[in-house]
Amino acid sequence: MTTAPETPGSTYEPLSQTLLRMFKWLVRAAAWLFGVGIVLAFALAGYDQLDLNGYIHHDRTVDVYMSNDWLVGENRECSLTEYPDANGKPTGRVLGLMCPVEDRKLEPHNVSVTFKGVLDPKGVSGDERSIPDEWTCTRGSDGFTCSPVTPAKPSTP
Repeated sequence: MTTAPETPGSTYEPLSQTLLRMFKWLVRAAAWLFGVGIVLAFALAGYDQLDLNGYIHHDRTVDVYMSNDWLVGENRECSLTEYPDANGKPTGRVLGLMCPVEDRKLEPHNVSVTFKGVLDPKGVSGDERSIPDEWTCTRGSDGFTCSPVTPAKPSTP
């Protein structure tokens, strides 16, 4: 005795099993979305901390006011100047670096500078933070690298 092969759609799944399967799928999808949200939140908080501690580099081409006798590999203390907004608050747009040495004449040089510290007054989470004024800069063969003398901290209102 032979039986006829089943045709698609000839078997039915009970409604309770269908609903249970859909519920399990929804729970898994919600768990994945929640997990991705948690990972994203930690990533943004981690980025802010890395930026505050100088691990995130910001490249800018700015005017560096310096004497012409700055040797490659030499360090100097420099002061950062920024464009202020209408209220006098820093905008994060760097105007230039002043790197004086004694009474030597300063000349502007438009060069590439890698800043290892905060240059944006707003963090990823939107909190206010101060941009350091004093930086230690090292002249390289193809530009400058500057690190804050004291790392930036979130501003207190």
